[in-house]
Order: sequence, then structure tokens, then C-alpha cells
Amino acid sequence: MEERHLRNDLNVTGSRKTTGGSYHRVNIDGMAKLDGDLDCFSLSVNGTLKIYGSLTSESTTVNGMAKVEGEMRTQSLDVNGTLGVHGPARAEHTTVNGMCTINGALDSSRVRIDGMTTINGDLSTPELTVNGKCNVRGRVDGERIDIGGMATIDGDVQGEVISVQGNIKVGGLLNADSVQIRLYTSSSAREVGGERIDIRRKERSGFWKALGLGGAPSFRAQLIEGDEIVLEDTEADTVRGTRVHIGRGCNIRIVEYSGELSVDPEAKVGHSQLI
Repeated sequence: MEERHLRNDLNVTGSRKTTGGSYHRVNIDGMAKLDGDLDCFSLSVNGTLKIYGSLTSESTTVNGMAKVEGEMRTQSLDVNGTLGVHGPARAEHTTVNGMCTINGALDSSRVRIDGMTTINGDLSTPELTVNGKCNVRGRVDGERIDIGGMATIDGDVQGEVISVQGNIKVGGLLNADSVQIRLYTSSSAREVGGERIDIRRKERSGFWKALGLGGAPSFRAQLIEGDEIVLEDTEADTVRGTRVHIGRGCNIRIVEYSGELSVDPEAKVGHSQLI
């Protein structure tokens, strides 16, 4: 990458169409269309920008509207407005307070979503925090995953620690060493696996009570398998574990356990078997 002092700045305050290229700082306060790849040290969009190519930068801040027709590579990504990327994206740190759509995979060291994000591919990040709304059309691979808002993942979710204080729907396997889900609304996963699985009701208050959406607090899965399992308000075909507690509001077709089993009087279990 060229030295900073060898590059010019690009400032757009009105309406401008130009070719891409290499710049130091790029500031868009008006309307700009760039025909080709953009390579810069910093990009700030307070107006409207469309790049007919790829974007490479150290820092990218979108307070207005930006669209990238190719892939995006940046160290720091902050979206307070609207961003659309028609390819894969890679960022060290990603923060979304506005709206972001990525039509490809996102690979980032840290992702925080307080707005709305759609990723039409896989999401790979050691640290994921969702306080807004996130849709992932592929799988999610991480280490620590915290869901305080709403997350819909079409594929599998793999992590070390998964904590849900909001709403989550997983089309595949939800798997981690520790899975803790507090039910405010109706959540689900095809399968849940882990060493410790703790799924319980949380009485609605604040945001979730005011929202009034998502159905009654409940969780649905075909299979839940782990070492230590504590369940409430859960419906499942099969629960398999070492130490299992089936709490209030559960409806389980089959429970298989190798250590201990306790069943709340307010729970329904079709068949239990010591294995």
C-alpha cells in the first residue's frame, strides 16, 4: 500500500461521477459514483456513494447511504446509515447502528449489531453481539455469541459460549460448550448440543413487554443433547443427557438419560429411559 503522503484526498460535496483509484482520505458529503475499485486509508460517507467495484480501506464510516458492487475489505466498519455490499466483506471491527446488507460472507474479529443487518452468506467472528436484528442466510462460527435482540440463522451456529436474552431462530444445529437461553418470546433450533444447556422462561419486562411480539415464551427443537440439561417451557422430540431436569411448561416426547432425571409436575414426558 502506498505511503499516506503520496496520496491525494477525495472530497465530494455536490454531485460527481469519477473513476476509482487510490486516495488518502475520501469524504462524501454529496452524491458520488465511482467507476472502479476504491483503495483508501479512510472513507466517510455522510451523503450518497455508489462504488462500481471493490472497496479497500483502513476505516469506513457510513452515516448516509453507500453501496459497494464488489467485495469490501476494511479494518474498522461503522454503519450508522445504510450500507449494501454485493459481495463478501472482511473487517477487523464491525459496528452496525443503522442498516447493513452483505450479499456474501462476513469475516470480522468483532461484530456488534444494534441496528438491522442481513448477511446472505456465512458469518465468522470470535465475538458477536446482537442487540438489534440480524439475519444470516448461512452459518455462524464464533467463540462468544450474545443475543439480546433478534437473530435468525438459516444454518448451524457454533460457539464456545452462547447466551440468548432475546429471540433466536436457528435452522440447523445450535452448539456450544455452554448454551444459556432466557425465553422472552418463541425461539427455536433444529438441534441443540453442548456440555451445559440451560433454557428457561424469563418474565417479560421493558423492551420485550412493550414490543408484544414473537409469541409466548417457549423453545422448540427436534433434539437437545448435552451433559447437564435444564429445561423450561420447551417442546422437543428427544432430550438426551447425563443429568436432566425437565421443568414447568415442557412437553418432551422421549427423554434418555445416563445419570439423573427429575421432572416437574407441570411438565409432560411421553417416555423416559435410563441408558
